[in-house]
Amino acid sequence: MKEFVMPSINLFGEQSIQVLGNLIRMCNGKRVLLVTDKNLVDCGISARVEEVLDAEAILWKRYDGVRQNPTKENVYEAIEMAKKWCCDIVIGLGGGSPNDCAKAISVLFVNGGAVEDYTGFNRSVKPGLPLIAINTTAGTASEISRAYLVSDEEKQEKLICKDIHALPFASINDPELMVGLPAHVTAATGMDALTHAVESYVCNNSYGLTRELAAAAVRLVFDNLRKVLEEPENLNLRKQMIYAQSLAGMAFCNSGVGLAHSIAHALGAAYGLPHGLCTAMALPGVIRLNKSVSEALYAQLGRMLFPKRSDLPDDSGWADLFLEEMIHLSHDVGTDKRLSEFGIKEEELEAVAEKAMHDGNIARNPIMPTKEQVMDILREML
Repeated sequence: MKEFVMPSINLFGEQSIQVLGNLIRMCNGKRVLLVTDKNLVDCGISARVEEVLDAEAILWKRYDGVRQNPTKENVYEAIEMAKKWCCDIVIGLGGGSPNDCAKAISVLFVNGGAVEDYTGFNRSVKPGLPLIAINTTAGTASEISRAYLVSDEEKQEKLICKDIHALPFASINDPELMVGLPAHVTAATGMDALTHAVESYVCNNSYGLTRELAAAAVRLVFDNLRKVLEEPENLNLRKQMIYAQSLAGMAFCNSGVGLAHSIAHALGAAYGLPHGLCTAMALPGVIRLNKSVSEALYAQLGRMLFPKRSDLPDDSGWADLFLEEMIHLSHDVGTDKRLSEFGIKEEELEAVAEKAMHDGNIARNPIMPTKEQVMDILREML
C-alpha cells in the first residue's frame, strides 16, 4: 500500500497572502503566533504578512528567533511565548527553518513534552494547533510536509520527526514574497528542490505517482533555476520554481529521500551550514554510489532532459550525462562549494559520517552504504 499526504489547501500566485484572514477564520483562530526569522523581519517580508493580519483585525505576536537550522531552544522559547499569549493558531513564515520550527511548536504546545519525544513516525497523540505555512523560498517544501527537523546543539544532531499531526492546514506560495531573496538563497533552495526530486525518483519507496511528480520537478529546475538568478524580479520564473519545489515536495514527502539528505542533515547539525547547499554538495557523490543499482532511473532523467542527444547508446551514457549536467547546473548557480571552504578538516569527517549513518533517511537510499562509502563521498566533497 502507498499513501499520498499533503495539506488540505494550497494557494499559489501573486497576492495569495491576502487570503490569510479567511484561512485563519476557517480554523477559528483568534490569536496568532507568527514564527519567522530576523532576516525576514529586516527585509520587510514579515511586515507584509503582519499588515494583512492587521487589516483583518487579527491579533498576533511574532517569534523571530528561528535560527538557520532551528534548535530545541527555539521551539521551547516560542512555546513559552505562545502560552503567555494564549495563542490558538500558528503561522510559519519562511523556508524550511521557520516552518519546521512552527510544526514543532504546534505539536508540542498541545501534546507537551520534549522534542525528543516525537522523533520517529506519528509519535503525538493529539492534533497540534492549526498551522498555516507561508513559504518564502522555492526549495524546501516544508510548507506541505508533515516532517520537521530540529537541531540538538548539545549532541550536534538533527532530530527527525514525521507526524500527521504536524501537517499544515494550508500552505501559501506567493511569488511576490520571493522577489527579494538573496541570490545564494535562491540557488541553494533551488538545488534542494532538485535533490528532493532526484532522490525521490530513485529511492526504494518511490512509485508511479511520486516518480511522475519528481520527474516534472527535475525538468522545471533545469529549465528555470539559471534564468531566475539572471532575472530575480521575474514573477513568472519565480512561479515556475515554486511549481518545481512543490512537485518535488509532493514526491519526496510521500516517497522519502536518501543519502544526500542524510549527509546534509549531519553537516547542518554539526556546522550550521545551509541545508540546500549541503544537499547540492553531496548529490554528485551519492549519484555515483547509487549508479550501480539505479543507472536506468538516472538514464531516464537524462533522456527526458536532453532528448536530442543521439550519441549515447546505453543507460550508462545517459546516466553519466545526467550527472554531468547536474554538476554543471550546480557550478553555474554557485553551489559547487567544498567543505574545506567552511573550515572543515578531513579528521572531522568520520564524526559526520557516523551521524549520517544514523539518519532516518538513509534507509530509503537505493543502496545501504557502508560508513567507509559515506567517508569517500565526504572526502570527495572536501
